[in-house]
Amino acid sequence: MLSPRRRSPEPRRGGLVYSDIVIDHFRAPRNVGMMRDADAVGESEDPVCGDLARFYLRVDGDRVREARFQTYGCGPSIAASSFATELVRGRRLDELDAVTPERLTAALGGLPEHRRHAASLVVDALRAAVARYRAAPAHEVNRV
Repeated sequence: MLSPRRRSPEPRRGGLVYSDIVIDHFRAPRNVGMMRDADAVGESEDPVCGDLARFYLRVDGDRVREARFQTYGCGPSIAASSFATELVRGRRLDELDAVTPERLTAALGGLPEHRRHAASLVVDALRAAVARYRAAPAHEVNRV
């Protein structure tokens, strides 16, 4: 899949260390915002911290043509959502089944233990969007 970049050497915010990837995607998130006429939308909420992630997919054949997100929560949740939109674009839907919270965390260059919920939140929302797309009859799409 994707190989993680090195971790930043300096601790940030109370001793936490975030990778350059996480910092970059938090400071400049990609593909953020609602998608009109999405083929599928998936959502997940973390019941403990209250973070919410929503993914919008536009699918062409069996490939993700475009992915966008809306995430309300901590920096790592926003960064993981942004990174995931780039990760899934151009991939076949069956390839997305291999995206796990552990693999996403590794591709991000790691997350502190108490922030790993971010990867689970994102993967759950992404899987919900794929499931909704697959559940729709072939002649129908889930337009939002």
